[in-house]
Amino acid sequence: MAEKKVIKVLIGGKVMTMSGYESEEYMQRVASYINSKIEEYEKTDAFRKASSDIKHRMLELNFADNYFKEKMHVEELEQNLKEKLDQLDNSKHECAIRGVMIDDLKNDIEKLKKEQHENEKTILKLQMELKDRDRQLEENKKTNDVKEKVTEPKAAADEKETKEAAGNINEIRDFKDHRDQKQNEKNRR
Repeated sequence: MAEKKVIKVLIGGKVMTMSGYESEEYMQRVASYINSKIEEYEKTDAFRKASSDIKHRMLELNFADNYFKEKMHVEELEQNLKEKLDQLDNSKHECAIRGVMIDDLKNDIEKLKKEQHENEKTILKLQMELKDRDRQLEENKKTNDVKEKVTEPKAAADEKETKEAAGNINEIRDFKDHRDQKQNEKNRR
């Protein structure tokens, strides 16, 4: 705990003893403030003509008035500070939420890139299968042209195989069209 100080000050032309735990500079500032208020009031005729008791009451009222005005000002400043701190907290919260959203979007982008890569591999594989089926279909057509003398049941079986191959090709083409449509939708986003 700070040591109690005792100093002599001049207030209103009289030497007074002040004591307190504040610094000497602070106590001198208090005395100087009181002297400036006394000097301010001494400039008015009403104060100079008043009794010392009235003078003291006027000074006390002035100090109380100043105290309450300053107290209200401090309360306003504290309220403004509280509002600013609340706004700052809200901004920090919004920033944190946006940071999480950005992280989520980055993760989504990475997932979509991986998915796109997998889809591209699947597309290549299906294109290769389509080429193989197209080649097989062409070979089957050539073989059917050469084997016109084959018996009817054999021709029906070949026709069935050709239809199945054509059906598979159509399925692959449908898949490819569906995939291209999805890719176009992603690119538009």
